[in-house]
Amino acid sequence: MNRLVTIAAFSLISSFALSSAFADQPSLMQMIAQWKFPDSTMNGAEMSDGATIGPDGERTIPSIVCKTVMTTDASVGQVLQFYKAKLTPKTTNGNDAVDKSKSGGRSVVFSDDSDGRPFAMHTILVNTSDTSTSIVITRGNDESKTFIGWKHYRRFAN
Repeated sequence: MNRLVTIAAFSLISSFALSSAFADQPSLMQMIAQWKFPDSTMNGAEMSDGATIGPDGERTIPSIVCKTVMTTDASVGQVLQFYKAKLTPKTTNGNDAVDKSKSGGRSVVFSDDSDGRPFAMHTILVNTSDTSTSIVITRGNDESKTFIGWKHYRRFAN
């Protein structure tokens, strides 16, 4: 009986600690709003456990993964221009809506993997000390829409 009470108490404390870690975090829609291409259509969205584990297979840090796919009539060039402008450091007032990192800065990498293919494919990777975001922009030569795949990983402090 004592073992059952101990397990129940541990579960309750763990659940409270986890919910406290996430209590001040933005919702899925708030995170997407920071990255959403204007006038695009979202085709579902999802948030799940980030399952951050160490080399021994044990859980290390509470984390989440969010994702959505947006579509737009805008060209790949227009989408790229939007994200380049959004991710270029601001020199006048420092008010960048995407860069929420408290310290450590961020890295931004743009890649074009379209050469010689029947479709455009561009990847944008944005990393901070607590987040990793990928944006994959694609459009086939015969497609009427540009697809924007967004995936965001966020770890929470212990």
